[in-house]
Formats: sequence, C-alpha cells, structure tokens
Amino acid sequence: MKNIEISNIFSNIGELLKIRGDASFRIRSYEKAADIIEGLTVDVSELIAAGKFQNLPGIGKTIEEKTKEILETGTCQAYEKLIAEMGLEVLDLLDIQGIGGKTASRLYNELGIKNLNQLAEALEDGTLQGMKGLGKKMLETISKSLEFLTTYRGTRLISQTINLAGKLSEILENCDVLTRYEFTGDLRRCKEVCRSLEVVAEYAKDIESTQNALIEHLSMHQEQLATEIVDDQDIPTGAPLLQSLQKIHLLINNDFPGTIYLCSAAEYEATLFLTTATDEHLAALPTNTSLNISDPNKASDFWQETQHNTEAEIYEKLGMSYVPPELRQYSDSVALAVEDKLPTLVEFDDMRGDLHTHTDWSDGAHTMHDMVAAAIKRGFEYYAITDHSVSSSVANGLDEERLLAQMKQVRELDAATEGITILAGSEVDIRRNGTLDFPDEILAQLDIVVASVHSHFTLSEAEMTKRMIRAIENPYVKIIGHPTGRLLGRRPMYPINLDEIISAAAENDTILEINGSPNRLDLGPEYVRKAKAAGVLISINTDAHSVPEFERYQYGVNVARRSGLTKDDVINTYPLEKLRETLRNNVS
Repeated sequence: MKNIEISNIFSNIGELLKIRGDASFRIRSYEKAADIIEGLTVDVSELIAAGKFQNLPGIGKTIEEKTKEILETGTCQAYEKLIAEMGLEVLDLLDIQGIGGKTASRLYNELGIKNLNQLAEALEDGTLQGMKGLGKKMLETISKSLEFLTTYRGTRLISQTINLAGKLSEILENCDVLTRYEFTGDLRRCKEVCRSLEVVAEYAKDIESTQNALIEHLSMHQEQLATEIVDDQDIPTGAPLLQSLQKIHLLINNDFPGTIYLCSAAEYEATLFLTTATDEHLAALPTNTSLNISDPNKASDFWQETQHNTEAEIYEKLGMSYVPPELRQYSDSVALAVEDKLPTLVEFDDMRGDLHTHTDWSDGAHTMHDMVAAAIKRGFEYYAITDHSVSSSVANGLDEERLLAQMKQVRELDAATEGITILAGSEVDIRRNGTLDFPDEILAQLDIVVASVHSHFTLSEAEMTKRMIRAIENPYVKIIGHPTGRLLGRRPMYPINLDEIISAAAENDTILEINGSPNRLDLGPEYVRKAKAAGVLISINTDAHSVPEFERYQYGVNVARRSGLTKDDVINTYPLEKLRETLRNNVS
C-alpha cells in the first residue's frame, strides 16, 4: 500500500474517535501518525523492514503494529471495528461548514446522526433547533453547506479518480482478452472533479467472449478494487453515436460510476474521440462535412468513415486542427481549431519553479533543507519559501521577528546552494479590512509576497471584493493565492465579484494563482480564461506542505491547459531574470 493510503486510514481512525468522544491523547496519536506517514519521503514498509519506523518521534509500538497489519491485509481490526460500529458516512459530517469535531460528536452521541441524510432530516423536522451552540445563523450555514455538498455526491476529485484509475489499470493489465485500453471522459479532459471513470478497451477476439471474460476478471479482483456490475438502465450513454457500442457499467467503491466501452481496433480512436468530448464540444463541431456528429441517423456513416482513423485524422476530416483533450470541454475551441488558431498549451516540462510552498517553520512537515533538496531533484531553476504569517495562528504563522530570522536563513541557504535560486517569501494573510499582516517595510525585503484569505469567509460579496482589491493594490503583493477560497466538494467559493478582482489585478499587474492542491485547484478554468482575456498573468504553484506534495504540480498544469494557457501566460515558465523583471513591474 502507498503511504497516503495508510495515512488516510489513521486519519479516519482519529476522526472517528473524535466523533465518538474518545480521549484526546488517543485521537492525537492517530492524527500525528497520519501526518508523519503522509510526509515520509520513503515507503513506510522500508522503514519498518530496516527497524527504523519506531525511531520516528510520535511513532510508538501500537502504531507500528497497526501499520504492519495494514501493509499485510489492507486494513486493521481497530479500523474495521469502528466502521462496523459507526459507519464511514459519519465522517461526512465534518465536511459541513459549521460542524467541527465537537459538534459532530454531539450530533452523533446525542441525536444518533450518522450521515448527511439523517442530518438533512434533522434540519427539516426542526430537531436541531434549540440545540445549544446552533443558532439560527449557524443552522442556515449548515443548511447551505449541506445543499452544496449534495451536488458533489458520488463524485471524486481528480487525484482520487487517478488513484482509482491506477487500481483499475492494474486489473486490466492482467486481462488477456484486451489488446489495449485508455481512460477517457472526465479524467482524460483532466476535469477537477470527476463524475465517472470511463475506459475505452479494445477486444482481442470477439466482443461477447471478451465481455464475459472481463466481467469474470473484475469479480476475481474485488480485493484490489471493489466493483459491482450494474444494469445500464437509466445510465447516460453519452453521445448518440456511442449507443451501438457494447458497454460494461460499474459502480466503483459503492457509488462511483464507471463505464468500459468495448470496441474493435478499427473503432478504437473514434470511440476515444467521442467519449473524451463533452456534449457541448460535440454539438459545436461542423456539420457541413462527411462526418455529421450531431445526427444519430448517420451513425453507421460515422463508424464507416472513421475506420482505423486516428483522432487527428478525424478532426482533419471535420476541417479542423487537432484539439487536445483538455480543450474538449467548451465550444469555443472548435471555432479556433477550424481557423487553425488553437494556442500551444503550456506543458509540465515548461515549469521552472514553485512560488508558494511551506516548511516546518509554519505548518509544513519538512525542513527548509528538505524542501530545497526536493526542488533541486525536480530540476527547478528557482524555488520560493512562503510560510504563513502571524494571523494564521493554527498554522504556526510567523510574526515579524521570526520572518526576519527565516529570511536570513533563506539568504544563507541560497548562497550556499548551487544549481537553484532560493527566494525568500511569505504567504501573508489578508485581514478582514484588506490590510496585510506585515507592514510595507517588511514586505519590501521579500522576493515574493503571496497574499491570501484564510478567515472571515462569511463577509458579504461587496465586503470580500473590497477586501481583496485593497490587497491587490498593495504594490508589494505579487500573487493572490487561491483567490476564491473554494475547497472542492467541501466548501464553495466565498462571495466575491471575480470580474472586479480580475480587472483590479489587470490594472495593478498583480498575478493570480492556480493553486495545485487537488482539493483547491483555485482559480478554476472558467475564471482563468477570463483572467487570460484581461491580460492577467497566472502563477501555477503547489502550495506544498511536504516533499510528496510537489507532485501537485501536474494538477495545476492541467487546469492551465484546460484554460487555454500558453507558456507566456504563466510566470513560472519564465527564466529567473524575466521572472524578477515581471515581479518588479507591480512595485511603484
């Protein structure tokens, strides 16, 4: 098992114990173990084999024994007992805005609420009214948050979908009735939140024997990935042209829909073409060609015309240049492709550095030296350390004295380190009134200032917009971090007028961030596209709090590509001197 999977189990145990009302020292032991294991740069199995795991501060005999059990069986008895007693759905309560550990514990222990459905019933029938600590305003917040979460039911973040795809891939790799396969749909378009997992699979012999063998093969690997074959009734089949294909419909991990499209070698790329695009993209395709995608009556013509064609050849037959999968979400990419004016999208290999990261000076898991070493290993040309500022007290934010001390160490480390330039920075909190945690004379000494909102999310739209614009107008603010504050599937963006924010950023040469954390991916494509149109530059950052989180970069690049960004639009692709010149432009 991967470290992150083991970490998730310990994190869940800690949360379940918290809701049940267990002693704080027990809860903390599991939370700490989860944090330690997530932050490891080597497999935990290697540390156990070398007898070094218990040497880590915070790891005792009990945690090591449970870790060994998880490595051997995929779970542990303590976890399974908690699930049997409480269910995993009770953890969903903690995703509701306004419900913390203590409130979730009271809802569970006093009212027997174990899931969001029961919470919704308690809201509707008035059970929660009059409960201590839950006033009218708080109940409204809980109700709105519950409504928001309901829209994400059955979905997965792209990072979670990739994890499921990896497990399914391991199963399909060992299935000899398939010649090749490729993931398609939401995942191939790199959508931030996926509503299904779709696969195009080419059968080796005949379709009937392939379908039967594949279903049997999936049932034999339930331990690797829980899958249930379901009837196709009431399940959307996508483009009408796909109706003739044989499909296997699945439920993965209880509620995540999956579809395997079975096709011949001749149909393979045409199926990829149809399943990757959204209905909006397909509807916008030219109809004055031999391939009329919008007419289901011409389905046989389509399949005949595209035999053994590549996707590029299919687009060529439509009178268009090839459209990358990430751009097959919207209709406007079609018009650009018809005119052969699609942008050359930014690539992962174009990235030269990270301008928003954290160390153990604030709430990071690793030291400055560890993070710099990882940045060097990734081949970065430059790397910024931007720990939290003093208002983020829960994140051990730095006050002026600590920031100046850290700045001194960063300069010393930069002078002593070859092959990379280390930039001294800070992720500075934007206070309620738009002022920043540090005065200008301190900000002026930093190479990079990322200004972010971490509190007071319930301000009105006018107040939040004014707050953000005041920060944008500070000449020392280079980047606005995670500008909408959203947490995908957990918290909507705070009330804010993004059109005004983008205009202010354009006027002040302030850069907006695509935050690569998979539960943020903020800004999203709809606003990045607007920012690009307004001439606002973008910075793609990992917001890494540990070495493994450098892997987040790809998620941020995915958003940039879905937004149509080129290298010129993203400052992290600039050489160091051009980067510095760009950052100087917004200082009067």
